[in-house]
Amino acid sequence: MRKRVLAGFFLSLSLMLTACSGGGGTAAPAEPAKPQEGQAQEQSAAKTELIVAAEQEPVGYDPHKVPAASSVRVYALIYDSLTKLDENMNIVPNLAEKWEIAPDGKTITMFLHKGVKFHNGKDMTADDVKFSFERIMNPDTGSIAKSYFASVEAIEVKDPATIVFKLKNSDAAFIANTASAYASIVPSGSTDLTKEAIGTGPFKMEKAEPGQYVLLKKNPDYFNKDVPKVETIKFQIMKDEAERLAAIRSGKIDISTISADSAKLLEGKPGVQVKNYQSLEYSYLGINVNKKPFDNPKVREAISYAVDRNQIVQTVWKGEAALTGPIAPAITSWALDTASYPTYKTDVEKAKQLLAEAGFPNGFETQIETAATYPDMVETAQVVQQQLKAIGINAKINQLEWGNYIEVWKSKNMNLMVGRNTSGVDADRSMRFFFATTGSANVWNYSNPAYDELVEKALGTVDQAERKKLYEQAQTMLVADAPNLFLASPKNYYAVRDNIDFTPTAAGEVYSLVKTSIK
Repeated sequence: MRKRVLAGFFLSLSLMLTACSGGGGTAAPAEPAKPQEGQAQEQSAAKTELIVAAEQEPVGYDPHKVPAASSVRVYALIYDSLTKLDENMNIVPNLAEKWEIAPDGKTITMFLHKGVKFHNGKDMTADDVKFSFERIMNPDTGSIAKSYFASVEAIEVKDPATIVFKLKNSDAAFIANTASAYASIVPSGSTDLTKEAIGTGPFKMEKAEPGQYVLLKKNPDYFNKDVPKVETIKFQIMKDEAERLAAIRSGKIDISTISADSAKLLEGKPGVQVKNYQSLEYSYLGINVNKKPFDNPKVREAISYAVDRNQIVQTVWKGEAALTGPIAPAITSWALDTASYPTYKTDVEKAKQLLAEAGFPNGFETQIETAATYPDMVETAQVVQQQLKAIGINAKINQLEWGNYIEVWKSKNMNLMVGRNTSGVDADRSMRFFFATTGSANVWNYSNPAYDELVEKALGTVDQAERKKLYEQAQTMLVADAPNLFLASPKNYYAVRDNIDFTPTAAGEVYSLVKTSIK
């Protein structure tokens, strides 16, 4: 889920306020004219503070447990992982300055940066890395990243700056997975990370005012002295997009994610730039295969034939999106051409026939869950609702507040759910993490031994050409089984004030924010 986090990812968002100006008037010669309120805000922000609109409130700051994108965008600035992405989506060193992989692929030795400190002044060592990964892998933790590291058999501390991972089998995705914010390094002995957020990252938690803002302060001891470029980042919680639009135009906020509609409204407006990039995200209709009648493959196939994905691209994303499969099309090295999927050709009559064969000639009633404060999710649910009605499926839409939406997602007890995920840079995240029987983010209860065998074999395959073939087979199988309908991979849009040097990228908002400066 961006999901992108936890992405997001992830890491799989937007913000705004109202315009207002103050008069300068005539004053005594010694007194300068009073600037407009928006200008005053910009001058103040230019000295120390970057204000980023947050369309959702964070629902916790534990990087190992909380997948919500609203949380990941904050805690990924507080914590560091062993590796990270660069602007070209390459995996590069972070807390680990280098690593060595044994010829058999079963031993990975990581050499840590020396002199790195947590925000409480404690030195970061291999003991903290071992603790963090063992916490992730402990089933009692309930970590979202647990399945990322299922190949780990043992972790050894060789010395304070050297950590050795012993694997049960070679793991082609291991290094990529250590770049996830879900794999952040926390201090050894940490217990309740909902009450404390102490990392090694570029920013420290300064204050969180529920329903209002989260304030982060620059870490003066950050091991990479080139970043961050600003003293503080304030995530101003603004759930209404109209409010965010007004705020970005007036200068009360500096950066906000926006919809494609809002991007068009802001084009050419003074003081604001609109920036976009092709995301690694995709929207989906999730189907709980444990719930009747969705346990019947013919019902899921009928839904896939009934849904017109091109209409969703045009209606929800105004044409600024691409059709997608399980892996977003921006990841050209892994993604299959959607033209290869038979069920992507909308066929209402075939859908009706499949429903009749499944025992539902007159359709049935069900419910679609979605997040109330993400307009694209609500609109996607509405389009799908109308398309399903054409084959006799009457779906009620339940718009949930963000915290409730995350809880329903984690519950594995929904019927249908509209959401967004982030593919990640390695196919393992898209395929095993979300859909393997033991995948940490498999909330759809999908279980197919043949599929599991494919993605496990791909994980242990070093030859990239062979790995690609395995993932192509897995993608074809997954689309046919339809535990999710993969819909559209959109461009993401940001509104940015002219005095802010911010460049969004598919590498993630965190990558961009640490490099952001104020002119």
